[in-house]
Amino acid sequence: MTTARSESPAAPKGDLLRLRPRVDLVASTVEAQRTEMMQALAGRQGSVVLDLGEVAQIDSLGITLVLGLFKTCQKAGVDFKVEGVRPDLMRVFRLFNLPRFFPIAEA
Repeated sequence: MTTARSESPAAPKGDLLRLRPRVDLVASTVEAQRTEMMQALAGRQGSVVLDLGEVAQIDSLGITLVLGLFKTCQKAGVDFKVEGVRPDLMRVFRLFNLPRFFPIAEA
């Protein structure tokens, strides 16, 4: 885990873990992102923010990744929310009814 401007998608801050993918969450990138983010979540306490400010596209595998992160946090008793969501991605999140499960803030 490093600072927000690094190549790593995870940047810690106190007991807040901010996950910042630098790529779109689509089929060709999801598995690498999942591996790195799940490693960052291991043994995590506090809260997790998935910052999608640099994500322009998300497909069904990306949605599955977001849900997996949420479920992992939920099982560990860790707060989870999503921030920096572009309006077009927010429409996708609403289509999948994700705001019912966790807080989502538009960019």
